[in-house]
Amino acid sequence: MNKLFNSSLLIVFLAIIITNSSCTPKSQKQNTNSFTVFVDSLQSVYAPDKRVTLWESSITIESEKTRFELIVDKQETYKNIQQAIKSKFPEVEMHIELLPKENNEQLISGLVNNSVINLRSNPRHSAEIATQALLGSPLKILKKEGSWYLVQTPNKYLAWTDEAAIVEIDKLDLKKYKTAKKIVFAEQYGFSYSKPNDKSQVVTDLVIGCMLPVIDHKRKFYKVEYPDGRIAWVKKNQFIDFEELAYMKINEEALIKTAKRFNGVPYLWGGTSSKNLDCSGFTSLVFFMNGTILQRDASQQTKYGKEITTNYDYEKLKPGDLLFYGRKASDSLPERVTHVAIYMGDSQFIHSSGKVRINSMDSTRNNFLPDYVSIFVRATRVKGNFDDFGIQKISDNEFYKEIIN
Repeated sequence: MNKLFNSSLLIVFLAIIITNSSCTPKSQKQNTNSFTVFVDSLQSVYAPDKRVTLWESSITIESEKTRFELIVDKQETYKNIQQAIKSKFPEVEMHIELLPKENNEQLISGLVNNSVINLRSNPRHSAEIATQALLGSPLKILKKEGSWYLVQTPNKYLAWTDEAAIVEIDKLDLKKYKTAKKIVFAEQYGFSYSKPNDKSQVVTDLVIGCMLPVIDHKRKFYKVEYPDGRIAWVKKNQFIDFEELAYMKINEEALIKTAKRFNGVPYLWGGTSSKNLDCSGFTSLVFFMNGTILQRDASQQTKYGKEITTNYDYEKLKPGDLLFYGRKASDSLPERVTHVAIYMGDSQFIHSSGKVRINSMDSTRNNFLPDYVSIFVRATRVKGNFDDFGIQKISDNEFYKEIIN
């Protein structure tokens, strides 16, 4: 997603639209068309990427009167849109809703309660998986419809999940979670147990990145508490401290070592866990386990970091650079990025395509992928190129700041 304009530029933008647009439409149809164009221009400023910014709008005509309905998730957007429409189209009946309606001053209002939860594009189990989230991850709950929650993840992705997947928390719960010693599972796969004994009853499975607060310890085990209050025991040597992870600096060798651990994991559209991974879910998880948060999708990830090259030349690359594939922009078509990989060095890269695997764009290698040469778009460098939105240290992310002690 392109970065939003700053506040002063937004004001200028709205003023230009209001000043230069005609004041009195000639007919109701012309008025509706003009208003639709106006709303589209506002959306391009305030919500250019609806994957990370809530913008649900509709324009209807009732009794020859235009009615505009809009749902947003930012106070600034809520106020500015109201002002802009009142100034330009005072005859329009508008209803703008700001979410969340309750606890809007509390950023974190939910925690993931299962090892991995599916976040879907719509509030039904048959909807496609948009992304996933891991146990203990902080969430912003925007609204609830029946047994479904619309939530936002730390990388700002918006999607729906069912009530069995998360636990709502209030300010006291959040304070308790923040002050607790939290640990992050660092193995590919494992379990928590009912007793400090790995022969005891399994409580749940665990995947790399799952987070739990510690309430006690005994010999080689931590006693932990799930968001819903379940108590379990986990092996100490399978975890790292959350704050160690949150402040971790990117190291190329460690990054590639992490990436290679996922070799062979099956592909799943929307997958971001060690159970199943899509291409950008893979890169996101690898960097997360090295202290860094990336945007969710390949088309978002490609917009951040330092561009290294748009013509594939592996001599310019360093391990950890991101390689993007798809379609370059032309005179008739826009750029379209559909795939991402991590450069490993020595002309090889690792990516999730069918499964996580290692390939090369060097025609002399056995793992050469000839089709990838023609669809290469660019390479970017994450290390040393942090952004206030697109690439962040975990410790700088506003969601995780709420739970770092």
